[in-house]
Amino acid sequence: MYNFYKRLQQVFSMDIIRLCKFAEMFQYSLIFLILIIIAFYLLNKFYYHKTSHKKEEEKETKQKTFMQHFVSLFIDTFVIVIIFFYIRKIALIVPSIPTLVYPKFKGLTTLDYIIHIALVVVLIEFLPQYKEKIEELGKFISHHYI
Repeated sequence: MYNFYKRLQQVFSMDIIRLCKFAEMFQYSLIFLILIIIAFYLLNKFYYHKTSHKKEEEKETKQKTFMQHFVSLFIDTFVIVIIFFYIRKIALIVPSIPTLVYPKFKGLTTLDYIIHIALVVVLIEFLPQYKEKIEELGKFISHHYI
């Protein structure tokens, strides 16, 4: 039977498992942040640097069509997904320290939270060119189709 008081107590309890989860979140947040900064640097240096020159040339010549906007955004999204894949793989090379310290702790249970925040939000915030492409496609759709 559901017991509100017991569930409320579990929310605020601080046992060894909870401390291990916090330690694991800290560990993988740090690892993911370091990997994201490296990926951000590489993407901006080698990928977006080249596309920004093309973008300046395209502005001078003609307006983009819907398919050009869509394909450009799709390619960038695919590149980011591939990078997410490898960032996760590289981060998981490092073992969970709380699992090594406290063997009863089941590791990597908090990884989804870290991936969603660290990878998706932080990396996308580091890539203003990608955000601009999303906004351009949104403006194009709202201007031409709505």
